[in-house]
Amino acid sequence: MGTLKTFIEYLDERIATMTTIEQRLCKLQEKYETFFAEVARVRESELGQLTEHVLADRAKLPAWFNEKLDQAEAEVQKELEGKLAELDGQHEKLLKEAEALRQKSVEEERRIRKKNVELDRQEEELKARNQKLLADIVDYNDRIRQLGRGFGFFANFFKMRRLARERRELDREQVDVGARIEALRGRWGTEEKEYTAREYDLQRGWIKQETEAAAVRTKLDYLEQAQPRIVLRTTLERVLYELVKEPPAPAESDPTCPRCKTPNPPGGHFCQICAQRLGEDRPDFEGSVQEIAEVNLHHRRFSEGMKACQEIIGLVRGLRSGLEAFLKSVRDVKKSQDQHNLSTLSIEVPGASVEYGKSFDGLKRYVEQDLSLHPKVFAEQIGGIIKGTFSEAQIKGYFEAMGEELSKRAHAQWG
Repeated sequence: MGTLKTFIEYLDERIATMTTIEQRLCKLQEKYETFFAEVARVRESELGQLTEHVLADRAKLPAWFNEKLDQAEAEVQKELEGKLAELDGQHEKLLKEAEALRQKSVEEERRIRKKNVELDRQEEELKARNQKLLADIVDYNDRIRQLGRGFGFFANFFKMRRLARERRELDREQVDVGARIEALRGRWGTEEKEYTAREYDLQRGWIKQETEAAAVRTKLDYLEQAQPRIVLRTTLERVLYELVKEPPAPAESDPTCPRCKTPNPPGGHFCQICAQRLGEDRPDFEGSVQEIAEVNLHHRRFSEGMKACQEIIGLVRGLRSGLEAFLKSVRDVKKSQDQHNLSTLSIEVPGASVEYGKSFDGLKRYVEQDLSLHPKVFAEQIGGIIKGTFSEAQIKGYFEAMGEELSKRAHAQWG
């Protein structure tokens, strides 16, 4: 019976295998990307040569080619006009929305100013009333002093009681007026805060809409100015990038590519494996058409190869991350075993997981062979491996079996 130590060793070894696979695949991806960049450059060069032929004299071009150009140009022109109309509508809509926000901001400012004037008027009235009350209080104090001198205090006792009530009324009203002034100021403070917040949102929305409108206007201006150039480029791409020429299968006796040493049939312009140019560039119309048709095929194939390689790299990285996360869990269990002096856990990697884990070795052997494969061939072969062995359900079952075994053994032995 194995232990947590042997379980950890198994996981470490599986992680190392996945790391090797990833490194190998990344090198292959790098190679494909290098070749793809070469193909893209050649494709652009051939497009430039053919553009010169079209601009020089269309009368010299084959009728089939001119017919395709006319058809594509009408389609491109219609699509571009539709795009311009769409952008023009979008620009107008953004400007209207921006203006609506600006007008709302102006109205808010006008309303708050009017409110401010009204509140100021009310505050001034209250202040004036407060000043009068303060003057009345001063007058009251003088009258009290006059009535209270000498024996006048006894003679004017009842008058003073009436004046005392008057004083209380004055004090009460003065406090009330003061409170109303403070309440008015508090109300204005709240109004001002709310206005500031609303104004910030309005201005931010207004500026955002105007900025977007300006960006759309810039795009519109560019498209309108560059319309002839865009129509020409797009038309030629649509016609020329649809041309694809499948070369004949090579024989072992055919001349080999100077770079990858793969045989290629005579008359081919680019290596079928690495897309290396096999002869001198033909700048004439017929030669350029043949070359771009062949390059288009390589461009499509390398795109498929890179996509497939990216997918399998993502899968391998996901598997490695899963193994690393599971390894951490097992190490945590072993750490608890050692820290708490628990009995050594008896555990084996489940047989189903061991068996499925062998597929990692099969994938490793596949990527370690000489992968001088055409990217399309690689995409087809690796796609078959992924579909048949590395489905989501299979990977999930692999990890779940190990997790259930770890949990079951720990519970049974340690309770």
